[in-house]
Amino acid sequence: MPNASGPETPPWTAPTSPISPTSTDDFIDSEKGSIVEEIVEEWDEKGSQDDSPDIPSKHREEDGRLKLVQRIDDHPCGYPQLAAFVNSDENFLIARKYGFLRSRVLLYRQDELSVLERDLIKLDADDKKKRDFALKSRKRDEETDNDPVYSRKVLIQKIDDKLKEYDELVSRIKTYLSFKAPTSRNSKTFINWIEDHKPLSPEESAFIQRKDDFVALSDGQESGWLDGIVEDGLSWCLPLKLMKKFFTSEEQIKKTDDDHLHLYSKRRIDIVVRLVLVLTTVALLVGPSAVLYFVTGQSALKICLIMVFTLLFAAALSVCTKAKRHEMLAATAT
Repeated sequence: MPNASGPETPPWTAPTSPISPTSTDDFIDSEKGSIVEEIVEEWDEKGSQDDSPDIPSKHREEDGRLKLVQRIDDHPCGYPQLAAFVNSDENFLIARKYGFLRSRVLLYRQDELSVLERDLIKLDADDKKKRDFALKSRKRDEETDNDPVYSRKVLIQKIDDKLKEYDELVSRIKTYLSFKAPTSRNSKTFINWIEDHKPLSPEESAFIQRKDDFVALSDGQESGWLDGIVEDGLSWCLPLKLMKKFFTSEEQIKKTDDDHLHLYSKRRIDIVVRLVLVLTTVALLVGPSAVLYFVTGQSALKICLIMVFTLLFAAALSVCTKAKRHEMLAATAT
């Protein structure tokens, strides 16, 4: 939306690309319009010389600098363009966890420790017969056993080194297990974009066939699947032009001219999702009272209605939130 008193910032995308009127960023002050235009013109001249994929937005960072938008289309086809696509939306931060390889390494390190464990037990058994004092005094054991390979001190050090490697490996695997699998919707978009644009050679793009090994690196929304359903529902109900107008920020519009890639503001979609959840919660809480008001003299029917609405509320709480079991019990009981 152009400023009322200042000149309109020249568009940076195709004339058919709409500008979002509901962007969350502050618009530039009208008194600074001419200065911003000079900066934009200077950037345009510089950008045309340097072939920079970044273009300025009409919004500013917190420190006053113009926001830069990284365009996917302006990067050369290959890893640069694929990286720009992945960076365009956190839902596209998808990677392989290499579960098979991690399991192989884990089993390998585990067996190495098992061998060292057997060696230590065997050494203890031998010392019990020949030099039992070594089992009772570490100092005497080290003073009387100078074997550089099979001494208990050397063996313990090897075990400690292997345990450090093993603990680090277990910690890394545990971290990856905490990542959730991407939604089928995000995986499909990620795979389809790679298949359509072919940024990589067939050999190096084969990883997209391992969909069951994908993990989402972003933490996503509390109910990401619901966001996807709402977004699909809005896309089905509203024309694309209205969807971009109300649910796409100016920066997202400038990121690409691809007609098959639509980026929507997660904050704006989340507002609609929260509205849906509020209406659903109110309906489930107030609904029983409204229904029971019109039902008179039928105690069994009233009890059944209360049970049905209670079950629906518990189901909505379980499906739409990340509430734990005791939290669900407490919320349902109250």
